[in-house]
Amino acid sequence: MAYQHQVLTVPHGWNTAVGLAADLHLVASLPLGKWVEFHQPSQVIDEIVAEPFTLDAEGMMSVPTGPGLGITLDWDGINRLARGTAR
Repeated sequence: MAYQHQVLTVPHGWNTAVGLAADLHLVASLPLGKWVEFHQPSQVIDEIVAEPFTLDAEGMMSVPTGPGLGITLDWDGINRLARGTAR
């Protein structure tokens, strides 16, 4: 609906790395998609994936390309967060 009305959509990824990956895929699929907003630093983003998300020199982030959402969960990090012993 936003695209039909020439409205830029910017998802607010104030959740986990899973949500950020999903938001990146969503924006990449939108003809007018450009940005994803997310909070940093964030333990629920940084500590639960095997390969951390990184910004390039221009402040852009690549869409993960692996199977599914393109991320591999770090179960040790998830368990640390669940126990309240995250880094």
